[in-house]
Amino acid sequence: MSFFFLLFSIFIHKPYCSCIPLDPIDDKQYDEYNLIAKGKVLKVSTGKFERTIVFAVETYYKGGEGQTNIKIITPTQEGECGIVVKEGENWLMFVYATGKDYRTELCTRTKTMNPKAWDYRRDEITSDIKFLEAKLKK
Repeated sequence: MSFFFLLFSIFIHKPYCSCIPLDPIDDKQYDEYNLIAKGKVLKVSTGKFERTIVFAVETYYKGGEGQTNIKIITPTQEGECGIVVKEGENWLMFVYATGKDYRTELCTRTKTMNPKAWDYRRDEITSDIKFLEAKLKK
């Protein structure tokens, strides 16, 4: 009986995303990202393993200057911590580069700026933007 239970659990097991809570932003975390920007999601294309986001940048806080729109890739799979975005939403994106691609995921500092979203974190967004704007002034 236990053999069948084990076999059954292997086939129905779904991986899940588990992130370590991040401390308030500091220089060390800032340095981990290749690109940090605030803007709006223009288009979302979902493939089997990846979701591609066309992102209209309003403000660059790090990297990417000169590009109006950028493409950001995130996993589509639940267990790989992909972010779920909708066209027209505003986001604060913390992105790392892999080759020529920009990527983000749930375990980065990336945050929705939609106050009606279930995962909206106003205090963190306010703190992050205050830190990032101070970096721009330096």
